Amino acid sequence: MIATSTNLFAGIDVGTTSVKMIVVNEIGSVVYRSSRELTLSTPKPGWYEQNPEEWWKATAELLQELMEKNIEPEALGLTGQMHSLVLLEKNGEVLRPAILWNDQRTAKECVEITNLLGGESEVIKRLGNPVLPGFTAPKILWVKKNEPDVFKKAFTFLLPKDYIAYKLTGSLRTEPSDASGTSLFSVKENRWDEDVLQSLFGNQLVPPEIVPSHGVVGNIRPEIARELGIKNIEVVAGGADNACAALGMGAMKEQQMVVSVGTSGTVIVTGKDYKPDTTARIHLFRHVISDLYYHMGVVLSATFSLDWAIKILYQNANHNNIEKILAGAAYLPPIPDGVFFLPYLSGERSPHRDPDARGVIFGLSGKVSKNAIIRSVMEGVAFALRDCKEAIEDLSALPSIARITGGGSKSDLWVKIIASVMNTTMERMEKNEGASLGAAMLAGIAHGCDVSKWNSLSDTFIPNDQWTDHYEKGFGCYKRLYQQLRELMKETRYFEHS
Repeated sequence: MIATSTNLFAGIDVGTTSVKMIVVNEIGSVVYRSSRELTLSTPKPGWYEQNPEEWWKATAELLQELMEKNIEPEALGLTGQMHSLVLLEKNGEVLRPAILWNDQRTAKECVEITNLLGGESEVIKRLGNPVLPGFTAPKILWVKKNEPDVFKKAFTFLLPKDYIAYKLTGSLRTEPSDASGTSLFSVKENRWDEDVLQSLFGNQLVPPEIVPSHGVVGNIRPEIARELGIKNIEVVAGGADNACAALGMGAMKEQQMVVSVGTSGTVIVTGKDYKPDTTARIHLFRHVISDLYYHMGVVLSATFSLDWAIKILYQNANHNNIEKILAGAAYLPPIPDGVFFLPYLSGERSPHRDPDARGVIFGLSGKVSKNAIIRSVMEGVAFALRDCKEAIEDLSALPSIARITGGGSKSDLWVKIIASVMNTTMERMEKNEGASLGAAMLAGIAHGCDVSKWNSLSDTFIPNDQWTDHYEKGFGCYKRLYQQLRELMKETRYFEHS
């Protein structure tokens, strides 16, 4: 179907802190945007959960809002947080709160799965990635071991965006970019690994059907349309949030780099070659563009780190005065007063793979200001992103220019810091809508739209020559801090209270 001038396409992003929606027309102009905030539960240190029904309630409200505004999209693309586990009974009921991507409770299960499959080298050869605490399979195994009564009722598992697709259409489907992060999917073969599923869970769990990222999952069920008072919209499978964010930034061909500074941070480089990281520092996933893969390094706490620091230092801070807080840090030199921050508030994924890693503010003295600490947090996240970049560089030639997205990229200061720390020119695009734009683009692709010009360049940030030398030396200190504190971090986990 070729889009006409009246076609509209929606993208919904089931994030960690909110569900976001964007509606664009067939040339990519934004027609409408809205969002709903979400709550996050932390039952124990390092544990993160959400209620999937809260995602659904937010999505339903957003769709009802569209109808109230007389905005009727032809199709809806979906995206959302990767890895997070939704377990369903056969009747479709949710069995327990979703265990999220940044949850760190499954270290033992990762070891158990890795050993069962013949060791890490064999796992990477087979699945394309090591088994990590954030991934889906160890979460399922944790439930099987620790909540056997819940597991006995389980029929299938879904990722967050796929749960919304199920609620809308009744179809149990996913697509390759999200399936790639489950530790149950062969990235090379583009299919579920039935032997792994059988080894871990027997015949109990039926995985969702794999369809292309631009494939149609189904139409909104008539009873749901009536209940919500909405149009019977076509639902497109969509993709994982990082893949959709990269698509939204125009990463549609090989050798393109996208840096995302959201709740988590990522460095993504697209490519056509299947080349897993045998050192297990970074990921290799399927892209939402069918013939592409992408390497990705993940920083678990990016804007999460800054939000935490602002909350601790400025108890009455809100969205209106955060810009003022960051302005205070802009007048300081790089690494002010020698303060460093390790952004490992939720453990760390790339390149350390360390669920025991913890955040550190190092170099405090009596003269250190709040502004210096805020800047050190922004720099610490930038150093962590550079860690990811260097790990990817061992596998793939990198371009000298990257496109940057995510909430953190709205800060000019933060983008300048990241450009200088990574020694990479950063391009900010006209639309900084994150993954929701990529989801809408996939809906457009499903309807024959040329989406290649849906986003265009807005600003360019080149590395600051007066900062790069400081950051080059500082990066060495940053890396040594973790190396020297790593074992102590493990020991001090003893003192954490549930």
